[in-house]
Amino acid sequence: MTAASLETGLAFAFYLGATFFFAWLANRRKSGAGFMEDFFVGGRETGAWVMALTWIATAASGGTFIGAPSFAYTYGWILLLWISAYMVFAVTGVGMLGKRIGRIGRATGALTYPDLMRDRFESKAIGIASGVAIIFLYTWYVVAQLVAGARLLELILDVPYHTGVILFAAVVALYTAYGGFRAVAWTDAFQAVVMLFGILLALWFALEKIGGMEAVYAELERQDPDLLTGPGPDDFLPLPAAISFMAIYALSACGQPSLISRFLACRDTRTVRRACFLIGAYILLLYPAVMVLGVVGRALVPDLEVSDHATPATILAATPPALAGVLLAAPFAAVMSTVSSYLLVSASAVVRDLYGRNRGKELGEVQARRLTTLSTFGLALLALVFALNPPEFLQYIVIFAGTGLSATFLFPTLFAVYWPRMNRIGCLAGMAGGFLSFVAQYAAWRTRSFGDFDPFVWSLLISAACSYFGAFLAPPTRKDVLAVYFGD
Repeated sequence: MTAASLETGLAFAFYLGATFFFAWLANRRKSGAGFMEDFFVGGRETGAWVMALTWIATAASGGTFIGAPSFAYTYGWILLLWISAYMVFAVTGVGMLGKRIGRIGRATGALTYPDLMRDRFESKAIGIASGVAIIFLYTWYVVAQLVAGARLLELILDVPYHTGVILFAAVVALYTAYGGFRAVAWTDAFQAVVMLFGILLALWFALEKIGGMEAVYAELERQDPDLLTGPGPDDFLPLPAAISFMAIYALSACGQPSLISRFLACRDTRTVRRACFLIGAYILLLYPAVMVLGVVGRALVPDLEVSDHATPATILAATPPALAGVLLAAPFAAVMSTVSSYLLVSASAVVRDLYGRNRGKELGEVQARRLTTLSTFGLALLALVFALNPPEFLQYIVIFAGTGLSATFLFPTLFAVYWPRMNRIGCLAGMAGGFLSFVAQYAAWRTRSFGDFDPFVWSLLISAACSYFGAFLAPPTRKDVLAVYFGD
C-alpha cells in the first residue's frame, strides 16, 4: 500500500469509527418503552433534525451516489432532467403522508407499515401480503447497496470485490441488529451531514482540478457531442422515458415503507413540518451536485472500465489523499445508511408482521430480540448471495426495487389514510394489481413497457384503479375503526 492510499484508508477508517460510536451511543439511550417499540420506532422520540436527516440518508442510497452518477458519467447532461422531479416532489411526499401517518401511528400504536395497514382494515391478509412484498423488494434494494459498498471498498482500500461485499454486509448487519431504529437514525443523521459536505467539497475540488465548466464542456464535446444534449448517447432518454422518470422520482419515494416508518417514529406533527422544510433545502443542495460530479468525472477520468466507479474515481483523482478518505465517506455513508434502514424494515416485517402478530400471543422481549437479530443477519446473507454476481449498472436494481415498492403501496396507502370508504378489498386489490402488473411488465419488457414508458407508470395507474374500484366490492370499514383514523 502506498503512502497516499494509507492516508486515504486511515481517514476512511476514522469515519467508520465515528459511525460505530454513534451506534453505540444510541444503544445506550433507552426510551422506557418495550423492546419492539424502542427497536423499531425509537420510542417515538425522533425530533425534526434527526427525522429529516434519517429520511434523507435512507432515500439517498448507493443509487444516488454510485448508480446515478454512473449514468451521468455514461450519458452526460441529460441525467439532470432524469433526476429533476425528485428534487421537488420528494418534499411533496413528506407533506402528503408525513403528518397524517405520524398522527395515526401515535393514536394506534403502529410500529411498522404493515401494522398500520393491517389495523386500518382489520385484515391479517393485508399484514402478511405487505410484509412479503416488503421482504421481496427490499432484498433487491439491499443487493444494490451491497454492490455499491463493495465497489467503494475496491477503490478506497483496494479490497477485492467479493471480499468487500462480504465485509460490508457483515458490518452493516452488525450495527443494525445491535442498535435498532435509534442507532440507525443517529448514524443516518451523522452520515447525512458527511454526505452533503463531502459531495459539495468533492465537486469543488474536481472543477478546480479540470479548470472549470468550460473545460468540462470542451472535453465532453471532444469525446462525444451527444453527452451535451438530449436524448444522450444511444438514445438514452427519449421523451416517453423522460416522462416516466419524472413520474418515478416524483412519486417513488412517497410509497416506500422504509420512509413511512420514519413518520411513525416522529415526536409530533410540528416535527414533521420542520423536517419537511429541512429535507427540501438539503435535496436542492445535494442532487444537482451529485449529477454534476458524475458528468465532471467523465471529463476528468474518461477511461474507467466500470462506470459505477465514477464518483470514487473522481474524488481520488481530484483531492489530496488524506482528504479523499473523508470525502469518499460521503457515498459510503449513503450506502451504509440505506442498507441499515432497509434491513431494519425487512427484519420488522419478518418478526412483527409475519410471525409476531400471527402467533396468537405477544412475543416476549428476549424472544423478540433474538428473532430480530437472526432476521437481520439472515436477510443480509440472502442479499449477499445475489450481490456476489453484480449487474453492469447498479442503478437498474435501484429503480426496480424503488418503483416496485411505490407501485405496490402508494395508492393503497393514500386511500387508506385519506378516504374513509376505502376497505380491505380495495387495499388488497391495489397492492396486488400494482405489484403483479409491475413484475409482469419487467419480466416481459424490462424497463420499457407499452408506449416506451417505464413499467412503473402503468403499474401505478393499475394500482390506483384497482384500489378505487375494489373498494366498492365490499362494505366500508366499521365506524368505530374509522373514528380512530378520521376522528380529526
